[in-house]
Amino acid sequence: MRSRIAGWALAGVLLAVPLSAMAAEDSLIAAYDAILRGDYDVGRAMIGRVAEREESDDVREVKGWVEQYCDIIRARSELKRNTLEWNAEQARRALAEGHTFLALSFAAQAAAYADDLKAFSQEPWVQDLTQKCLEAASELERQDRWTKAVSYYLLLERVHDKSETYKKLREAAGRRARIDLVYKKRKDLDERIRAVDRDLLRAAVRLIDRLYFQVPDFKRAALGAIDNLTAVAQSSKLREYLDGLANPRSRELFVSRLRELRGKVESAKDYGYREMLKLFNEIAESNRTSVELPEGLLIVEFLEGADPELDDYTSIIWPSEAKDFDKMMMGGFDGVGIQLGLDERTNRLRVVTPLENSPALEAGIQPDDLIVSVNGESTKGWTTEDAVSKIMGKSGTEVVLTILRPRTGQELSFKLVRRTIELTSVRGFERDPKDQNAWNYMLDRDAGIAYIRVTNFLPRTNEELTTALKEARAQGMRALVLDVRHNPGGLLDVVVEAVSNFLDRGEVVSTRGRLDTDSRDRVAGRALYKDVPLVVLVNEASASASEILAGALQDHGRAVVLGDRTFGKGSVQHIRNLTDEARIKLTTALYYLPSGRSPHRLPGAEMWGVQPDLELKLTPKELRRVIERERESYVIHNEGSDGDNKPLTDEERERLLKDLKSDEKDADEDEPLLSEADIKALEADPYEAPKVDPQLQSALLMLRVKLAANLPWPKEFASARRAP
Repeated sequence: MRSRIAGWALAGVLLAVPLSAMAAEDSLIAAYDAILRGDYDVGRAMIGRVAEREESDDVREVKGWVEQYCDIIRARSELKRNTLEWNAEQARRALAEGHTFLALSFAAQAAAYADDLKAFSQEPWVQDLTQKCLEAASELERQDRWTKAVSYYLLLERVHDKSETYKKLREAAGRRARIDLVYKKRKDLDERIRAVDRDLLRAAVRLIDRLYFQVPDFKRAALGAIDNLTAVAQSSKLREYLDGLANPRSRELFVSRLRELRGKVESAKDYGYREMLKLFNEIAESNRTSVELPEGLLIVEFLEGADPELDDYTSIIWPSEAKDFDKMMMGGFDGVGIQLGLDERTNRLRVVTPLENSPALEAGIQPDDLIVSVNGESTKGWTTEDAVSKIMGKSGTEVVLTILRPRTGQELSFKLVRRTIELTSVRGFERDPKDQNAWNYMLDRDAGIAYIRVTNFLPRTNEELTTALKEARAQGMRALVLDVRHNPGGLLDVVVEAVSNFLDRGEVVSTRGRLDTDSRDRVAGRALYKDVPLVVLVNEASASASEILAGALQDHGRAVVLGDRTFGKGSVQHIRNLTDEARIKLTTALYYLPSGRSPHRLPGAEMWGVQPDLELKLTPKELRRVIERERESYVIHNEGSDGDNKPLTDEERERLLKDLKSDEKDADEDEPLLSEADIKALEADPYEAPKVDPQLQSALLMLRVKLAANLPWPKEFASARRAP
């Protein structure tokens, strides 16, 4: 059975070893072997016994490593218990005071720390809270406040371990919320349905029928299409400018007809692409004699409802989206080189970091600068997507950014010339303080343990990885932690190249679809780092190409995979043209790892993703610490351009930000579910996670022992992986 680090029993010894029958050196080797299997409690007990008889440097060193990790595990256990108790107590108090959503928010925070989530969700106070939340969400639905209803259902899913009941409620409310958000104004609708016609619809349905990785479930897709169009017909937002929906009689006639068509689909035995197209024709005719919606809207929302019922990745790229989609796929873009976020204090656009070799970096833009205008246009109310569309542009053109620098209170304007920005995807442990464009890769310089993080698999990723590996070796690398946590994937050929750095020969991945699209990707004979001990870090946000890398190295016994089960995105999408401007991103095959398993999560599946050899799931607090460290390591500190301006005091800075926030407030009749006082209460948890990455520390311990012991990775990992 695979070892589970999270369940480490600190209080006792799980396995008694007759050390009296073994020599001291043999006992140390046995301890090393136990640690490499993840049996840290056993290894710790063995080392303790050896230390009682012998105090060699080797024994003292490994004992120190294990005791250090023991302290981390003990602190984790205490933090988890305290956080659960504190949040549960706050939830019960808020519930008693009638603050339902605040109570639910505390309960969701508590649920993340419960060892037995099912038992937690069945506690009487949680059941009482759940009933009150359902009543509140239903009332919000009656008021057409769909986004807020979604918030209730989303948190109820967390409290009730991703319950299908609350998932379905969330999806239904989410359908209504999405429509109201996407079609706020008539101009939004007109832009979205631009160049959409029946030729596009027919091309999409026929391609799905011909190329989908398995026989498409058109019946399920048809039901999704009808449900989505029903939500369109019931949208109060669309009623504001579509006269047909504003007419109650016409609206009810259309909804009634959709209901009838749904019944016909449900009772149908065989349902293929012809039936799908016939269904649209019937809906279009019903629309013509009732609400008279623009046909482009019918087509868009028919397919928007149908595609997600096939899988999570098949989708239409509409003509209005094509340009932005092309930019995303290129791995580079024309702009000024800024990673953007939203500032929580002011709701303004915040510079997370200027990017390497960018106009923004060269001009002196700094992390945490707030962008208050672009080309003289206020950024009030902008999303990051709004900012990207305004700031990006053709290489060689100019854009003026006006920023507020909270550190000094300065308002500065920068005239920047756009140019092509190449995104980077490979990072070290921390930036070199002497050269912000260089990385320190060494996690433990004395032991020779390096760290490399791969954030995506973009066109230049393997080139960057090859350079990073050379630099890490020059810095003294003898073993490596390869971090693909939060890596959403990328290009298949690039991940195969990445694996070739570590695996000398063998199959990396194969793809199989419904048609003759089967292929196998192998590596052969050019792995420069085939003998470097390797631990791959993964989590539930590691997807697609990162799952291929982790799974292939695991299947070949080349690496130990450590962390949490991966996302389960093992499908292949191809982009096909539907019209001159529109495309379809269509799932055409599944990936299969060398062992024959696919990491893809199919509907209703209990097994998916890459299961780590050693499982260690982070709590939300620990995950925030990890993300903070990742962000801080990536930030380029571009200071020194403040002139004679002195930093503001904390009080001056808070007043400046408060004034900026109040200046940006709009009159909003719909109050948020959580007040500022509620948010402060949720953040008042007195139990903070230490600035430690338990997954990284576990990998570090494994590699320290691996190098000290010079033992192979345990065979138990391979046998455990292949167990049914």
